[in-house]
Amino acid sequence: MAMYSNSIHSANEPHPFDPPHDVMKMLKREINELRAAFQAEQQQRAVEVQQLRQEVSVLRDQIPKEKLERQTICHQIVNDLTQLRSDHIKGLDEIKTNFGSSLHQLNQILQDEMRDRRAQDSLRDTREATEKSERISEAAAIKNDIGKHKQVFSGTREDVYTSISNITHDIEMIATALSKASYTKAGLNADGLHCWKYFSGSGMLSTGGGKN
Repeated sequence: MAMYSNSIHSANEPHPFDPPHDVMKMLKREINELRAAFQAEQQQRAVEVQQLRQEVSVLRDQIPKEKLERQTICHQIVNDLTQLRSDHIKGLDEIKTNFGSSLHQLNQILQDEMRDRRAQDSLRDTREATEKSERISEAAAIKNDIGKHKQVFSGTREDVYTSISNITHDIEMIATALSKASYTKAGLNADGLHCWKYFSGSGMLSTGGGKN
């Protein structure tokens, strides 16, 4: 009975080698998977390496051509830069020359303008001085003429006053004489005048030496 019970008990318990066996099976499966993955990776890497070798070969073929093209381009750029530098230096020299010539011309123009201005100012000052002298002379002459005219006017005024006084006196004398003549005429008539008959046509003057 005891031996039977022990055999049953051992049959129900796990075998001590089962866990290592499971571990080994799992490791073997993982190794197989890793080996398959490694082979696939190796094949992929071989394909990539082949592609890279082809690309490297193509690049090796293209590098000399591209190097020659780059050298040609660099040489052309250097030539262009040299020509551009030469053109810029030449243009700068021309600009300096033209600027110096323009500056000299401008300075000459300014000097001529200043000389003309000074000549015009001197001529204007001379003309103004001459005009001022003429105006002073004319003013003095006008003042002198005005003094003479005043003297003449004063003398003429005195003469006019004297003439007016004389005319007034003459008019008064004429008026007195006319008044006396009017008074004398009032006392005259046709009968009192012996010559009235001759003026009226009633008598005739005798001519020759005969008597009636």
